[in-house]
Amino acid sequence: MKKFEEIAALIVRKIEDGEYQPGDRLPTHRDLAYEYGCSVGTASRAYAELERRGACYGRIGQGTFVYGTLKDEAAIGKGAIFPKESWNEGAYGLTDLSKNSYFHVDTESRLRDAAQRLLRRNEPGAYFSYHDSRGRPRDREVAERWLSTLVKPVERENIIITQGAQSGLYLAMATLAHAGETVATEALGYPGIRAAAYELDLKLAPVAMDQEGLIPEAFEDVCRRGNVKILVTVPSNHNPTGATQSLFRRERIIEIARRYSVTIAEDGVYVPLQNLGIPSYRDLAPDISIFLTTMSKVMSPALRLGYMIAPDNLVPRLATKMTTMNWMTSPLILDMANFLFQSGQVEEQGRLLVEICHRREKLAHDIIGHWLDRPLSPAHSPLSHLWIRLPEGQSMSGFVSSARRENIIVVAGDTFAMNRTVDVNHIRICLMAEPRDQILSKALERLAILLSQQNSPVMLI
Repeated sequence: MKKFEEIAALIVRKIEDGEYQPGDRLPTHRDLAYEYGCSVGTASRAYAELERRGACYGRIGQGTFVYGTLKDEAAIGKGAIFPKESWNEGAYGLTDLSKNSYFHVDTESRLRDAAQRLLRRNEPGAYFSYHDSRGRPRDREVAERWLSTLVKPVERENIIITQGAQSGLYLAMATLAHAGETVATEALGYPGIRAAAYELDLKLAPVAMDQEGLIPEAFEDVCRRGNVKILVTVPSNHNPTGATQSLFRRERIIEIARRYSVTIAEDGVYVPLQNLGIPSYRDLAPDISIFLTTMSKVMSPALRLGYMIAPDNLVPRLATKMTTMNWMTSPLILDMANFLFQSGQVEEQGRLLVEICHRREKLAHDIIGHWLDRPLSPAHSPLSHLWIRLPEGQSMSGFVSSARRENIIVVAGDTFAMNRTVDVNHIRICLMAEPRDQILSKALERLAILLSQQNSPVMLI
């Protein structure tokens, strides 16, 4: 265990023992470094690790605070994005169904090959200077060819390459809205949206949903109250519910967005592994829409690359903000990604992942289909995550705890609630992070037994 991880673990223990209470301000980075005999940099990494785990949060100019007050929960929800047990990769004996990542057996060899090719290149000085914060021309050229298979129209001058989709999401929100203004989004959604809004002091307006996702009339009600600057939405295979907005609904939402001068930011992280045939917001309204996607699902989260397509009038503002945030995306990582795209490996791995995901979604429907509100997805656009309604009499916290006693990690539905008023009694399970089909099947069977109980389940033997 590294020094910063040891410090983080010690602070977590102090929080659990009550030495630090929710809302308490932790020592400054310098004081923490003195207390634990480390550098200020190591202390900063320890606090960053604690923030990643959801144990604390930092406020510029104010300090670092223990998470857990009612105010914290109202603003950013309960705890970290992932359950505590999934912080350490590959924990022995656990089946982790909490992470929406896509395992493929060839990923490691593909990344190793790309890195080795990069090291064999003989281009002195290629990495000794800064470049355009949007990405080098050749990076955006490669990105243009790939993105054109996902959405249209795509022009390379409208592309900004970010450090992952979360970075792009934060960039869009930071550029298009100021402190105190409002971001509209689905009532249930990716916790990173909530976390970014909290960090930027933006108000979140949860929009009611149904089986087709975001409800246009509810969106208009939110806009009518005023001050909505941006709509962040996942219109296809929504996370966590799996909903997909119809073409008619998307067109209706665009009409409302135009009327109230709202920019639409479409989170398309799953689009590389989908082929629903429904036009994106970028296809339908390129002048008011931002499209975001990433390589994290189709290749690896380790390639911290996100891709943003923005309207002409927003590109300069976004590029300027990108420069202040990150300056640029690493050209080393970009060259690895470019090779993976140009060699056809991204396309091939994406095709194989879709086949695997379809097989696993079908397996899940065969075992726990009784508790799913949605039919099996088309083979060309499977869902990697499933939204399971808990039977009456079962609580989310009780079910998650019982699953954990079965060595299965799942996520409670309130993790995805954009505020405390959202009514939810679900869990989300992910089908693609577990490498072994037989282990996934066994875990699903154990979950089916837990779901079949009328009251909060007890430990199985």
